[in-house]
Amino acid sequence: MRVFITLVASVHILGVTALAQTTQGIPNPMATHTVAIVVITAAFLAWAASYSLQVMQERTRKKDRELLGRRREAVLDSITALEISRESGTISEDRYKRRKKELRSELARVLERLRSAQPVSKKPA
Repeated sequence: MRVFITLVASVHILGVTALAQTTQGIPNPMATHTVAIVVITAAFLAWAASYSLQVMQERTRKKDRELLGRRREAVLDSITALEISRESGTISEDRYKRRKKELRSELARVLERLRSAQPVSKKPA
């Protein structure tokens, strides 16, 4: 969206510059230079906006991967604690099976999301 707005603004400025060139009877030796500066500036602003969006998206993806990694560790810790509870006899067998099934399905969901959140490595040509 920012790129679009930047391009529209640069086209508008180019139109105003072209109009100023034609309405005056005196040739402007800097008109071409002005147009080139406007185009170069618009291209730079479009690139900067695109780069900024890319960096923000990558930061969000990285944060999501970190949160999923922490969630995976928490689920694994819960499974370990459940096993310890079972071995010590503080939890019934039915409750143990139900809870383990829940934790395993949660772990599967987290791992699937983690796999889909991994960055795709680019293969060299």
